[in-house]
Amino acid sequence: MAETTLSTHALSAGTLELDIQIERRGGLFKLAERQNPKRAFLFVSTVLGRHIPVAPKDHRDALNALCEMAVPHLKGGSVFVMGFAETAVGIGAGVFDGLRKMLPGRELGYLHTTRHPLPGVAPWFAIEEGHSHATSHFIMRPTRGSYHPGPASTLVLVDDETTTGNTFAELAAGLSENGARFGKIVLVTLTDWSNGAAAERVKSVVGDIEVEAVSLLEGSWTWTQDPDAVLPSLPVVAAAGCPTWEPDDTAMYRSPRAGLRGRDMSECEYLSWMEKLPRFKRKDRVLVIGTGEHVWQPFLYAEAVEADGLDVSFICTTRSPILPGPVIEHKITFPDHFGIGLDMYLHNVNPDDWDRIVLFTETGVEGIHPRLRTALGKGNIVDKDGQVFEMMDT
Repeated sequence: MAETTLSTHALSAGTLELDIQIERRGGLFKLAERQNPKRAFLFVSTVLGRHIPVAPKDHRDALNALCEMAVPHLKGGSVFVMGFAETAVGIGAGVFDGLRKMLPGRELGYLHTTRHPLPGVAPWFAIEEGHSHATSHFIMRPTRGSYHPGPASTLVLVDDETTTGNTFAELAAGLSENGARFGKIVLVTLTDWSNGAAAERVKSVVGDIEVEAVSLLEGSWTWTQDPDAVLPSLPVVAAAGCPTWEPDDTAMYRSPRAGLRGRDMSECEYLSWMEKLPRFKRKDRVLVIGTGEHVWQPFLYAEAVEADGLDVSFICTTRSPILPGPVIEHKITFPDHFGIGLDMYLHNVNPDDWDRIVLFTETGVEGIHPRLRTALGKGNIVDKDGQVFEMMDT
């Protein structure tokens, strides 16, 4: 475990100084520049699987390490885990899954915020994320018995990183204002740049509820803006390139926007739905791609392929605009899957590096724009019903 590392990084819009006090796992992030005037830089995680392909084992190891750190802070009752769209949907589910395995017999549930509320169902409430490129988070009321608030229960909030704790505080306050009160709150992040401020910020909105924070890295950063720098503008909103889409909460392949119980995982483990999915030769290099918030099931598939002894990596498409550079060496830009009218991206994927590519979508093949299919040039698409299509035949 490394401690107290100081570094200075010159970027095109200014200078970033990092003070890393505790690093429980090395090489957790790389620095890239955002196409966003609100914040010019991004800590690109090497284990998240959002902007850099990651081996499923490395992803799972990081999540299990977070779970092991969180367990001593949990109260004795039920545990309700929440992740933030879009970046932390998958790691939130992974922390939920890890805790489920470490705490057999305990009532556990999972819910993530979403940019795509379920049709015909009023969101429970919504929050705003100030520095994000996509600010609105909708929270659907859990409908699957996935949460049991009360003084003996613990709320676990998961994000890839935190600096101020404001987004955590917004969600904690929204839950409290809507009747979901817990006995304790645990903040879980890969990297915590708040220097203790995140936990204090959450405490300021939840009163006398105890708040703890765990992470693989603790530190702080200082940004000095170059007054002469030309700040990048956000990508221009364009006409929709795919049909308008609404989530289907009955689909076989979907993100759990209405909640997921620990028993749901233990009863099926998602193994049966893998039987119809593509099989590979032992020598194949395989890339599994999730799309937007549809992350968890694609990751489990990648993990199963890896367990068969294949060389496999996992990554997701994203709404986050990052500028090309040493960290973002390849960038595929295409119209969003959902018919909103914005660009989405697939970072650091050179199709020539892979023998087989499998892309999962909640939208159906019509949500995978020809520009993305052509850029990949090969592989399979798995739709929300588990149907498998050839990438270039759709």
